[in-house]
Amino acid sequence: MAYHKVNADQRAQGHSPYLDNDDLQATALELEWDMEKELEEPGFDHFRLDGAVQHHLGNSQSPDLDLEPIQPSASPKGRFQRLQEDPDYISHYTRQAPKNNRCNFFQILKVFCTALIVFIFGIVIGYYSGKKCPSPPASPEPNNPHIYREILKEIKAENIQQIYRDFLQFPREDDVDTAMKILGQWTSHGLEDVQLVNYSVLLDLPGSSSNTVTLKNSGECFYPDGLQCNRGTKTLHSQDLLYSYAAYSAKGTLEAELVDIQYGTIEDLIRIQAITNVTKKIALLKLGQSPLLYKLSLLEDAGFGGVLLYVDPCDLPKTTDLADKAFMVSLNSGGDPSTPGYASIGGSYRQHRLNLTTLLVQPISAVLAKKLISVPENTVQKDRCVPLQLPSTEKKIISLNIQSVTTYRTISNVIGYLKGTVFPDRYVLIGSHHSSLNTSSGQEWASSTAIITAFIQALMLKVKRGWRPDRTIVFCSWGGTSFGNVGSYEWAEDLKRVLQRNVVAYVSLHNPVRGNSTLHPIASPSLQQLTAENSSFLSEALFPVHATKTEELDPSFKLHETIAKLTGHVTLQIANEPVLPFNALDIALEVQNSLKVFIGDEVDASQLLAVASQLRDTAELFQSDEMRPANDPKERAPIRVRMLNDVLQSLEKSFLVQQAPPGLYRNILYRLDERTNQFSVLLEALEHYKLHQSNETIQAALSEVLNSISSAQVYFKAGLDVFETTLAGKK
Repeated sequence: MAYHKVNADQRAQGHSPYLDNDDLQATALELEWDMEKELEEPGFDHFRLDGAVQHHLGNSQSPDLDLEPIQPSASPKGRFQRLQEDPDYISHYTRQAPKNNRCNFFQILKVFCTALIVFIFGIVIGYYSGKKCPSPPASPEPNNPHIYREILKEIKAENIQQIYRDFLQFPREDDVDTAMKILGQWTSHGLEDVQLVNYSVLLDLPGSSSNTVTLKNSGECFYPDGLQCNRGTKTLHSQDLLYSYAAYSAKGTLEAELVDIQYGTIEDLIRIQAITNVTKKIALLKLGQSPLLYKLSLLEDAGFGGVLLYVDPCDLPKTTDLADKAFMVSLNSGGDPSTPGYASIGGSYRQHRLNLTTLLVQPISAVLAKKLISVPENTVQKDRCVPLQLPSTEKKIISLNIQSVTTYRTISNVIGYLKGTVFPDRYVLIGSHHSSLNTSSGQEWASSTAIITAFIQALMLKVKRGWRPDRTIVFCSWGGTSFGNVGSYEWAEDLKRVLQRNVVAYVSLHNPVRGNSTLHPIASPSLQQLTAENSSFLSEALFPVHATKTEELDPSFKLHETIAKLTGHVTLQIANEPVLPFNALDIALEVQNSLKVFIGDEVDASQLLAVASQLRDTAELFQSDEMRPANDPKERAPIRVRMLNDVLQSLEKSFLVQQAPPGLYRNILYRLDERTNQFSVLLEALEHYKLHQSNETIQAALSEVLNSISSAQVYFKAGLDVFETTLAGKK
C-alpha cells in the first residue's frame, strides 16, 4: 500500500467538468444576495464571509470573492441609517407646514388603505409562492472524525471476503471482461459516474512453450522453476511456467559462460571486470538493493549478453516458501512502449519495439540457481542463512533460450467519480489493479479490488444519507499493470493537463496483503505524518499467487479489513480536511538529512547545505505563519484556505527532474529503499564516478539538486509574499 502525493501546477484558466453546474451557479447567486443584504444592515465594518464563501470555493475565479472595491458607504440606505443614528447628525432638510387638518385626514386614510391592500396582496403572493417553490435542501453533514468512524465501521471483513470470492467466481477472461465486472460491482453499490477507458497497447506475451536454461557441463535442461525439461507437456504449458519470463526482453538463444555478479552493484561490477572479460557472457544476478532496470542498464553498458535473475532465499521472509517458484518481471519503465511519452489513442504514431533491451533476461527460481552453481539444497547452517555464491574456481557454460510474442492488445481501466462539494475540481485518486491477460499475478488482483470495492460500498451508504466529501474522490482499477503499469500511465498521459492542475494525491492499493507479520506503507515526504516510509525492490518479482494462498495468509480477512480502514481513513483525511495534511517542514528536514549523510571527500556540499538551511527557515515560517492559523477554525478564512491548499498541492513539484536514471524516481526526494538516506540522483552519480572515474556526472547531479532546493525555497517564499500582499490588501 502506498500513498503518493501528486505534484500539480496551480489551477490554470479553464473549466472543470464539475464547475459548470447548477449547484455552483445557485451558490454564486445566493452569495451575491447575502452580500447585498449585509450591505443594507448597520455594522458592516464587522462583516465576515466565513459561512457564505466556504460553499463557493469550487470556483476560485469568481469575482464575488474580491471584496476590496466594496466600501461600507456603497449602500445609500446603510449610510443614511447610520447618519440618523449618529447623535451629532443635523439634518438640513426642512419640511413645509401642512395646509389644513382635513387634507391631513384624507392623506392618512389614503396611506392606510394603500398599505392594507399591499399587505393582503403580499399574503396571497406569499401563500402561492410557498406552495410552488420547494424548500431548500438540508445542509450536508459536516466533516469530522465522527463522520470518518461512521463510514469506516461499515467496512467489515466478511463483506470484503464475499466481494473477493464473487470476483473469483468469474472465469479468467481477457482484460476488458474483467474490467466490465468491476464496473458492474461499483455501479451496483451506487457510485454515480463509472467509466470504462480502453487503450490498444503493445504487450510482450509468453510464447507457446516455456523458456529453458541448459547447463552445458552436464547437458541438463531446466525450466525456470528448476524442473527438468523432460517432465512432459503438461508442465511445459503450465500458465505459471509460461508466465515465468521477463516481458520486453531480447529474444533468441545465447550460449556463454555464467558469471556470478551477486546484486550487480558498482563494487560487484568493478570486482568482476578486474578478473574477467564480461562481453557477451551471462550474468547471474540477485534481485534487491537497487532497482532492476538500473542494474540491467549497467550490465548492458558493461557488455553482458544475458542475465539470469533470482531471489536469494536469505532475502525472503522466513514466513514464505518461494525457493522453488519462478516469477515474472517487466523491463518496461511504464506505459505503452509503442507510444513513449504520449497516450495510445486512435491516430497516434506507433513505434513497433520488439524489445526494450539488448539483454536476454530470464527469471529463475532459487532452486534452479542452486543447481547451476552446484551447491547443496540446504543453505541454512546453525540458524544462519548462507547467501548463494558461485565458487570462483568453477566455470559454468549456460545455454539460454528465450521466446516471447510481441502483439497489440486492448487493456481497460475502470474509473469512478464521487463528486466533492466544496472543492469539486480537486481530485484524490485511489487505485488498485485487476487481472491482466492470465499473468502470473494470479488472483492477487481480487484482493486489492475487493478492498477498494468495500470502501466504495461504505462511502456510498453515507452518501445516500446526504454526506459528500469536500474534494472529489476518483476510484481507479488499472489494467496492464504487470507489463509496466501500462493502464495507469496511458490514462495519465491522456489526461495529463487535467491531472497536473487538479490532482491532490494518489493512494495505491497495489498488492495490499503479501504476508501476515508487518505493515509496510510508503509515502511521499510531505505525507510522512500520515504513514511511515519503507520500500523493497523484491516487489519487482511477481510470484504466482493463487486464491488458496491468499486465504491461507488471511483466513478471517481481518488483515484486509485493517488495510481497508487504514487506507480509507487516510483517503478521507486528504479528501475532507479543510487544509491539506501536507507538511512543508518535513520536506525541508528530508532535504537536510539527505545532504548531511552525503558529505564526503568526493563532494563539497557546503553550498547545498546553505541553501537547504534557507529552505528550512522559510518552511518553518510558512508552517507557523500560514498553516497553523489555517488549521484553527476560529482564524480560518475560506480564501486563505484555498490559497494555502494551492501552495501545499505543489510542494514537491520543485523536486521533479526531467530525466531520471533507469529505475529511479523522477522525484529526487524519494529514496531507493529504507536503507538509503541520500538523494538517489547523487548516489547514482557517485556510483557512476566509481565506475568511469569522471566527475562530470557528479557536477551535473549537484547542479540539479541545488536548483531543486533553491526552486523550493523560492516557491515557499513566493507563497508567503502572496499571503502577505493579499491579506494586507483585504485589510
